[in-house]
Amino acid sequence: MEKDEEKPYDFTNYYGSIGDTMNNVKQCTDHLVEAIVQSEEYKAYNEAKEALSGNIELCLKLNEFRERNFKMQSSSDGEDLFDELDLFEQEYADFRKDAKVNAFLAAELRMCRITQEVNASIANVIDLELIF
Repeated sequence: MEKDEEKPYDFTNYYGSIGDTMNNVKQCTDHLVEAIVQSEEYKAYNEAKEALSGNIELCLKLNEFRERNFKMQSSSDGEDLFDELDLFEQEYADFRKDAKVNAFLAAELRMCRITQEVNASIANVIDLELIF
């Protein structure tokens, strides 16, 4: 490139035109990740996960519970959803009484909320005009 030529604005050139910006974003992201990893919520999550790790049967049941719960929350059947949730809660009532299971689910929920808050904070500021 000649001395007087302007650098092209190339989004794919992370080390050229927007390299400094990307480096700053990367550093801030690294700091955010480190703050999350050092948080009491993340430590509690890992402790709860570790407490369950020795019981394969309980882990399988927990994953089944989490998968069904996720699928129900992702569905949009308004009227049927309440009935389905009722049956789901009844089916897993005894399972949810297990202190280790309950501690894990509570810790997991806190971590999910932290992630949601971070994502919402970014999405509320950055207008990507994704409405088509």
